[in-house]
Amino acid sequence: MWKNYSKELIVEGDCMKGKVRAGYSLIELMIAMAISAIVLTAIIGLIGFATRNMRITQTSVDLQNQAKETLNHMTTYVMEGSRVEWDDNKKRLTITKDKIGADHKPESSLASYYWQDGDAVYFAKDTETKKAVLTSDKKHLLLDHVKDFTCEKKEDKEKKQKDILHISLQLKNEDMAEFTCDKEVMTVSYTHLRAHETELHL
Repeated sequence: MWKNYSKELIVEGDCMKGKVRAGYSLIELMIAMAISAIVLTAIIGLIGFATRNMRITQTSVDLQNQAKETLNHMTTYVMEGSRVEWDDNKKRLTITKDKIGADHKPESSLASYYWQDGDAVYFAKDTETKKAVLTSDKKHLLLDHVKDFTCEKKEDKEKKQKDILHISLQLKNEDMAEFTCDKEVMTVSYTHLRAHETELHL
């Protein structure tokens, strides 16, 4: 009778010891917390990297769209102009549009200007009553983050009455690699235009 009771106490004691040993030690908790911290740090780093890449990509797309809009803006004025002049020293593109009178001679002229100052390209144009003031301010700002703005006039060998104006915009900012947008625009050859006017006058 006594022996059986002792065995029951021993069994209960072992069970109680088993329940106590089922918990985690402090070292095990610290290891688990360290692993969790490493995993969370890696996840946060990946999220930050992905966010930065998305921001850079969006910035690049926005700049490319702005550059294309600027080139389209220039194209419109160049194609409507009577003559085009590029000053490489001043980084300035001047487009002059003549108003032709009944005698086929220019009565008046209005000019439009594109120029680079610092890291931006600006635009201004004459009006019927006022000459354009070429000030590099927000009022005339057309495109920023510009590293270089160049133009080159070339003769179209196939169409001698036309010239080709090659426009190049090189853009760059601190978050992205530089890229270049180019466009070639057909212009009226000023030499051909003057010859045509002379023929009409004769």
